[in-house]
Amino acid sequence: MRKSFFLIFLLPAVFLAAGRVSFDLFYENGFRWTGKLQESLFLDENWRFNFEVGVGKGYGIVHTGIIDELKKFVEFYYFPEAFISGKIGPFEMKAGILNEERGPGIDKLFLDDNSRFYGFPGVSLKYSKDNWYVESLWLNINDEKSFNYRTVVFDLGLLKIAYEDAVVYLNEVFNPYYFFVPLPTIAIQEIWQFQEGAPWRDESKNANALMGGWVEFNFGSGRVYFEALIDDMSLNRLLGTGSYLNPDKIALLLGGEYRTGTWKFYGEVSGASAYTFERTAEDLPYEYTYFDTGEIEERMIGYKYGENSFSLKLGVRRFLGWCTLDVMYHYLVYGDRTPETPWHGEEMPPDTKWLIGDLTEEHTLKASLGTFYGEFGGSLSIWWSSLNGIGAEVKAEVAF
Repeated sequence: MRKSFFLIFLLPAVFLAAGRVSFDLFYENGFRWTGKLQESLFLDENWRFNFEVGVGKGYGIVHTGIIDELKKFVEFYYFPEAFISGKIGPFEMKAGILNEERGPGIDKLFLDDNSRFYGFPGVSLKYSKDNWYVESLWLNINDEKSFNYRTVVFDLGLLKIAYEDAVVYLNEVFNPYYFFVPLPTIAIQEIWQFQEGAPWRDESKNANALMGGWVEFNFGSGRVYFEALIDDMSLNRLLGTGSYLNPDKIALLLGGEYRTGTWKFYGEVSGASAYTFERTAEDLPYEYTYFDTGEIEERMIGYKYGENSFSLKLGVRRFLGWCTLDVMYHYLVYGDRTPETPWHGEEMPPDTKWLIGDLTEEHTLKASLGTFYGEFGGSLSIWWSSLNGIGAEVKAEVAF
């Protein structure tokens, strides 16, 4: 009976399975695997429904609701995306379960797709006109925390310039002011939360606003880009007032790529100062993270490697007809990374700190061969890490 019920449950997915199916087998200190189905269903010429479902084993996730017989092969299933997207005139919209990223680089500072198995209820509204567009994005992270991201991007041909800001706020599911009001989130935060005497002021609510932006210059055979993020901007530092200057909490990213013939060379350097993305008081129980537990790289909303870190990636790619060979070296160093603990449990420092505490260094050399032939695609990756040793990954993909 349970098997019949499970088959009935799967029938809609089988009926709609006309898109892309992929399988990923991963080894590093043990085997892990996932299988995934992605599909886009066109509702009309301007609107479509997009979804992604998958199953897996070996990632430390066990869904107790799975039928006992199935647990021998599958430990968990996941739904990272299921949303409607469409366009009405100059407006584009996405609504549903979203898993998003924004920014010009390999790693993103404000919003990165670090939650591979889990999506979040959200809405994105984008307005485009001539050579610029503005986008406002809302995600509900959990019952106590929500997130808004906004950007304005100017496309000047070879040069693109973007403004970005983001805010994580507590005890509210959706704040329309962060989504609709065309002011920097740091200004809305000051007006909405901290304006003395305002009858709407609610001290039970709290928000952490960040701002910055990116620039990208394209020169035919390649591009260079730069992105900056400022957490808790210190106005007294900008204005040069006051005897005490708050420590800077910033993240920076610089990268580029160059292509000549069948070769492509690329590199990126990035990092974040200590305390970036942290809460700054014991009574503020939020962090710039999707989840409260787990590895930093798998739970950050923004910069993958978190605060107090430095990353260097250098790579070369060779295009060989229907396959691509990629070799990349990654150097990563980080100190104490505790976004849930203000100032790492110490007093607020008098200046900016970089790479403090016990440092961990990791060298990774990765080689991968990717192929795509008609509706078939996939890749084989082999790497060595100074912390984890030899690793390998096999991906296969079929579109139909």
